[in-house]
Amino acid sequence: MQQLPFKLIHKKNLTHDVYELTFTTPEKIEVEPGQYTLFVLPKSKLRRAYSIGYTDGQTFTFIIKQLDGGVGSTEICSTGIGEELMGMVPLGHFTLKHTATPKLFIGTGTGFAPLYFQIRAMMDSGIQTPLRYIFGIRTASDIFYVDELNRMKQAYPSFDYQIYLSQEDSENTLRGRVTDFLTKENIAPYGEFYLCGSPAMVKDARMRLEECGIDKEQIFFEQY
Repeated sequence: MQQLPFKLIHKKNLTHDVYELTFTTPEKIEVEPGQYTLFVLPKSKLRRAYSIGYTDGQTFTFIIKQLDGGVGSTEICSTGIGEELMGMVPLGHFTLKHTATPKLFIGTGTGFAPLYFQIRAMMDSGIQTPLRYIFGIRTASDIFYVDELNRMKQAYPSFDYQIYLSQEDSENTLRGRVTDFLTKENIAPYGEFYLCGSPAMVKDARMRLEECGIDKEQIFFEQY
């Protein structure tokens, strides 16, 4: 782990409360897909951990939700271009297994970030294996990165994804929760399962996978 300055070079609103923040560091860092950075926020003096959405080792992208009343998320999402935050990286054990085993990724909200990094890393590795991402949010207005998911699907034929909306119906999505996907038939093609999202979702998904006969050693998770 190293502590070093992260300089903000790009900020974009993905939805009304989700931001894409891109930082650079003065030196290259070895990071495993799925790890996170612990930021030290200068105004509040809080420490907040955010999963890395993607990095080449020196440019780091994060997907962060500004929580209603969340002091830490509001401060980091208010960071201006050119400003620096101190961060500790890499941290975390929710890491990708670089194997040819077919993988299923299940995420809700900004739990998208580490899973996206893991999927991108699999594509970059040259290992050709089935990958599927089940992405859950509340409404169509909460959807982000769909153009990127479509680009990935076109570039890597073994990848597919499905969006679930828990609170409304919308075109090209399914109504329900991500755990609705977890049936014996649906999960049969996969041998590794990566989960990231709320504690309730992760708990429910783990339980359903185990009920379908999946060993705990095949399930990897991070909860927010």
